Amino acid sequence: MLSRIGLDAMAQLFDRIANDRFGKVVARLAQDEGARVLWGYDNSSLTAFRDARSASATKILDRTIADWREWNQQVAKIEDTHGDWLHPSLRRAPDWLIRRGEEEFEAADYILCASEFVSETIKRHSSAERIEDKIRHLPYCFDSRMYGSLPSPMPPVADKPVRFLFAGQLSARKGIQHVLEAVSALPPELASLTCVGPNLVPNALLSGFSDRVRFLGAVPRAEMPAIMVQHDVLVLPSYFEGSAIVLLEAMAAGLAVIATPQAGLGPTARSGICIDRPDSELLAAAMIDIAQDKERLLEMRRAAQMEAQRYDSVAYRSNIEALLNGMVG
Repeated sequence: MLSRIGLDAMAQLFDRIANDRFGKVVARLAQDEGARVLWGYDNSSLTAFRDARSASATKILDRTIADWREWNQQVAKIEDTHGDWLHPSLRRAPDWLIRRGEEEFEAADYILCASEFVSETIKRHSSAERIEDKIRHLPYCFDSRMYGSLPSPMPPVADKPVRFLFAGQLSARKGIQHVLEAVSALPPELASLTCVGPNLVPNALLSGFSDRVRFLGAVPRAEMPAIMVQHDVLVLPSYFEGSAIVLLEAMAAGLAVIATPQAGLGPTARSGICIDRPDSELLAAAMIDIAQDKERLLEMRRAAQMEAQRYDSVAYRSNIEALLNGMVG
């Protein structure tokens, strides 16, 4: 609430104080209940991990985002090329957040990462002792109740444009600037674009693309499966994520995927295209590549839906069980 009314500094202070108070409660519960494992998330685990009452528990840090020092490097690149697209909330990460992350790395026995991108940024930037030995991988999952029984992809209509979808926060961090510039380079008869999600860029910038793009704004999560099955390809040329669950949801819905390595777990070469970095020209080339070969597009969509089965909730529970068995026996 504080953040929404523009008091970001106060919101961050409140968050830190609340997380520390919560950590003390968790540590007391760990002692009272004889917990063997404490599983916590970044920015909210440090106090519980350090508290003497949880000393005997194995500490697992579930790191939901890449190292913030990586983001500070990426935001500098965005400032150089698309600085006017950056929302004030997407500036460089503060020093206190970076320090807290480093302290959580030190305090944790294990660090869970949902993608290779996250683990590589931690290894690249952290000086915590034994950092590489602590890292384990745990892929996220999609909601099987919402996405587990969607229809198989149908062959595309020959004379219709390929339907591209961007789903998520419309922000420079997620590469919306590259999506809009890329689709503008494609003929309207070849590709259409729908954007779904809350907007974090100036409306004046979006208005220049209104003749080519359908902007739906933020929609309830329950409506997303129906929106996805009306499209062919999800695009997410993100600069910085943990691992975007929307990639897995799109694959489960039978969409091919175009993404960057920074976006997280997503397509193989059979189910989509991974471009080297967030870039408008690279993205446009990938979109054209898919749009001009509709037979290949259908094969990608079918492969995506098959591959998504590795990331359903059953697989996630099984992966957690295997990890815990390896960590605490």
